[in-house]
Amino acid sequence: MIAGVVLAIVASGCSSATENSVTQASHPVKVEKLAMKPLANDFNLAGTLQASNEANVSFEADGRILNTMVEVGDSVEKGSVLAKLDTSAYQLQLDRAKATMEKAKAGVSQAEASVQSAQAGIHSSQSQVNAAQSKLQELNNGAKKQEIAQSQNAVTVATNNYNKKKADAARSQSLFQAGAVSLTENENAQLELTNAQESLSDAQEKLSLLLAGASQEQRAQASAGVDQARAGLESARATRQQGIASKAQAQATYEDALAAYEQSSLSLKKATLTSPITGVVIEKKISDGQLGSSGSEAFVVGNIKTLKVLLPVPDSEILSWKKNQKVNMSLYDEIRTGTVTQIYPSTNSKTGSINVEVSIPNPELNWKPGQVISASKSMNQNEALLVPVEAVISTENDPYVFKVVNGKAVKAAIKLGKVTNNLLEVVSGLQAGDQIVTQGAGTLFNGDLIGNDVLGKSEESSE
Repeated sequence: MIAGVVLAIVASGCSSATENSVTQASHPVKVEKLAMKPLANDFNLAGTLQASNEANVSFEADGRILNTMVEVGDSVEKGSVLAKLDTSAYQLQLDRAKATMEKAKAGVSQAEASVQSAQAGIHSSQSQVNAAQSKLQELNNGAKKQEIAQSQNAVTVATNNYNKKKADAARSQSLFQAGAVSLTENENAQLELTNAQESLSDAQEKLSLLLAGASQEQRAQASAGVDQARAGLESARATRQQGIASKAQAQATYEDALAAYEQSSLSLKKATLTSPITGVVIEKKISDGQLGSSGSEAFVVGNIKTLKVLLPVPDSEILSWKKNQKVNMSLYDEIRTGTVTQIYPSTNSKTGSINVEVSIPNPELNWKPGQVISASKSMNQNEALLVPVEAVISTENDPYVFKVVNGKAVKAAIKLGKVTNNLLEVVSGLQAGDQIVTQGAGTLFNGDLIGNDVLGKSEESSE
């Protein structure tokens, strides 16, 4: 293949040099000095551009589409409104759910009030139990010595008072009969005697009760009072438990109503379709007035400020690809530098190639998803002597070049290796530092003088 390339380039030049050597030998030539250069392998691939991040946006609710807010090509931010459904049914559902929730909330408050009232009843009943138990305890314990002493003292005072009133009444009766006092004064003296007698009787009876202790009937009545107070306490506790159960039921009803309200609120929000990402509207699949359904695709939104392409790399070459490597991407006459972002872990089942994902900047948005681009990647390997294709002449598969030695063109046979970027690898026959004719070699003969009439001279071979 190399010999064929060389022959095709220089065949006509060689024939001309044979026929008219004197004239051609005087034509200007270009001489370059050889140097070791990296030997490169080129990979030329093609792929289809895609948005770096793409989202299919679908409705999550049913309803008629009232408004579509964007068109294909519009830029949108994350959260931007894309379309709206008719929300009248969802709003009515939300209002009903709110009313139910408020009613359930009032039921919770009422149940709470019942629990608090029952708690107050428990405190009151407990106080009554304590009072009844205290009274019963007093009856069971009997009168205290201090109480008996006080009662005896009261009897003594009442007795003294009775004796005095009795003497006063007798004297008043005598004076009345003698006409010394009036009827009224005598009657008052007799009344005071009666009152003193009653007070004495009361004091004596109290003392008698204290000395005798409580009767069986009194103890039974006090015990019955304790039982009644305890029953009231148990009833108050039962009422509280019932109130707690009612509160729990009311709370559960409220939570159900709250969940229904939140669900209705979410359904209302879902009636507004928003973009999940920042990007450009790539496709629009709906129109105003049509029915939208949950799960039906409405828009395709993608980020095309950065594009990506999947390159099908032969598996035999995949080891030469690394993450973060740079790749030249070409679309028509424009070339951009992409970056390898991902190397897929498995081969394509149909082609056996391995996908390499390359990220490409697209700040002007002038490259579009769906366009087919070509990609080239050079991988530097070992260094070699590289000469331009036009410097090599081949006859019967024996390539040679003209070295410049002491101002003369000297034919030098060479052995060629790989072809890369219009350059031929020289395996043998030349070494770094040699000067060769890189342009005009086809007009030369072995031994021709290379004078000052040279097209250009460089210290080292150009790329």
